[in-house]
Amino acid sequence: MAGEAEMKPSTFERRMQSIIQGLLLLLIAWAGRELVQIGQQSAVLEERLSTQGAALEGLRLDLRTWNDTYYRTSDARRELDQIETRIENLNSRVSSLEARP
Repeated sequence: MAGEAEMKPSTFERRMQSIIQGLLLLLIAWAGRELVQIGQQSAVLEERLSTQGAALEGLRLDLRTWNDTYYRTSDARRELDQIETRIENLNSRVSSLEARP
């Protein structure tokens, strides 16, 4: 029985174990609370991203509609250059015809 008495933890050891268990319990509770907060923040961010995605899709649709409705400057410049070239060709033909005797 002397062996059993030696194996019995002292009061200090029991209190230290209780303190360590209490600290572990507090850490687990804190980690759980932090995880809940992170989950809530993630839900808020997900909702914001969803809203931004919908807004972006709406803007893309508006841009496509706008491109179909309005005449691009580059397209107008290209067609104007073609018209000017045709006018120059016609002017040169008229000049050559007028120069004939």
